Amino acid sequence: MSVEKLLERERELMAVDGLLERGGVVVVEGRAGIGKTALLEAACECASGRGREVVRARGSELEAGFAFGVVRQLFERRLATADESEQAALLAGSAGAVRSLLLGELQESSAFDTSFAVMHGLYWLTVNLADCRRLLIIVDDAHWADEPSLRWLAHLAPRLEGAAVALLVALRPVQPALASMGGSLQVLLDEAQTVVRPGLLSEGAVGVIVRRVLGAGASGELCAAVWTASGGNPLYLIELLRTARSGERPLSELDPAELVAAGGERVSRRVLAGVRSLHPGALAFAQAVAVLGDGCELRHAAALAGVEASEAIALGAALVRLEVLAADDPPRFIHPTVREAVEASLASDARDALHRGAAGLLHADGAPPGRAAAHLIAVMPVGDGWVVERLREAARAAMRGGAPAAAAALLGRALSEPPAHGQRVAVLREAARAEAGAGREAACVHLEEALGLVANPRERAEIALEVAEAYAGLFRWVEAVDVLERALEQLGKPDDELAARLEGELVVCGLHDARRASRVAPVLARLSARSLSGGAVEAEAVARGMSMVLAGRSADEAARPLEEALSRAAPRAEN
Repeated sequence: MSVEKLLERERELMAVDGLLERGGVVVVEGRAGIGKTALLEAACECASGRGREVVRARGSELEAGFAFGVVRQLFERRLATADESEQAALLAGSAGAVRSLLLGELQESSAFDTSFAVMHGLYWLTVNLADCRRLLIIVDDAHWADEPSLRWLAHLAPRLEGAAVALLVALRPVQPALASMGGSLQVLLDEAQTVVRPGLLSEGAVGVIVRRVLGAGASGELCAAVWTASGGNPLYLIELLRTARSGERPLSELDPAELVAAGGERVSRRVLAGVRSLHPGALAFAQAVAVLGDGCELRHAAALAGVEASEAIALGAALVRLEVLAADDPPRFIHPTVREAVEASLASDARDALHRGAAGLLHADGAPPGRAAAHLIAVMPVGDGWVVERLREAARAAMRGGAPAAAAALLGRALSEPPAHGQRVAVLREAARAEAGAGREAACVHLEEALGLVANPRERAEIALEVAEAYAGLFRWVEAVDVLERALEQLGKPDDELAARLEGELVVCGLHDARRASRVAPVLARLSARSLSGGAVEAEAVARGMSMVLAGRSADEAARPLEEALSRAAPRAEN
């Protein structure tokens, strides 16, 4: 919508103007239909006119579980379409850490600092983009954005200085459930130079819009009835006028009482009636687009709806004319409320089938694993091994991208599928690593369950080591020592390397808590007497170094075994 067509939004447009002039952060907060997206469109128009580059994304309920889904919308296509030299410049320096995330290039990296590296890399990618041309980042419906993307926006917001980068975010009022997402939405609100909250339109403004649509002859009584029926909400106003225009009688002939009686369901009724009137396959096509989400491939929507590609092209254009879609290449609904109305027309079994079909199409087409998994999270658990594998793939991708909480959610869903009996221990261990990466006690619960399912002494010892590391990460040193002692007793046949790793962890954990400190000396003596190799060397060096520090020995002396172990360690030593 053009800037000059926005009514009673002078203060909001002044905030946008200031943002484009000075950079920084502006948040547009308001309930559904209040006109947030129209303000973002106006900002995009103004930014383009001032020579700013614009990257934009929209959060959606569908992809809330797709780690960095909003970040991908902002940068993936921009990088993919850059030539080789520009791509190298944009990913120079610390920005190179996001190659795996945005270009799918696997990189060797430590498992421990991936999350910060990605946050930092995305920040420098933003800086590099702004070095080429002043940048406006627009995120609509941020309340539905995935948690890792929100975390990055919260990381970026306080680091914006000068006019080179402007961040414009639209969201609904923050509810307690949304605020719990690591506080990222609240950080954006706190960091914003301005938070604008558009109000409902006055009766006068509604009258201006009614006369624009219907002509200057629309009566004052009619304009007042439309204002009452819409409540001054811009979306409901526009939908009301569309409903009237599509009817058999002109709006000017309708009884004002009919308008008031239409209620909040008018959007759904108008949309569904219009779509059904187009073509026998139109509703199925619109439902496929609703399930796949804004920005999907037209060919995927056609395949999911069971229509030919040429027919899908015609249907997309018709839905744009009907003002259900804002665009057809790629398909994008005119408003989330319209998409919700189309999706709500699906019965639960049909919705489940479409999400399964969408996941299959995306997987077969080589889409990022998280995109297919976003659909599988929405389907009913039926013990499908294919679903489990796709969720595990997506979780591994989320872990590589530094989003352990997202990985944990995916693996939690995989466990509820559930996996086959022979796979359950492996999935539990993967879920525990993700939960531990997110700093959650659920890691211990998963590993204790895995420990109870395993009989082989060596495998039990390996899982026990993971249990102890999870307890240690939560500063539960006593539980860590106890589980290690049990594992060492049960290990049975000597396995020097595994036993040394258990003993090394036991020394470190025992030294942290006086209740278990007495167990340390004999274990350390036994550990030092072993002939060690591989990871056991590192475990012994850490144990010796820590014991010396806590015994009051000099830092130089305590560091010596660590430096010796480090000199022999592989390049990717994680300890």
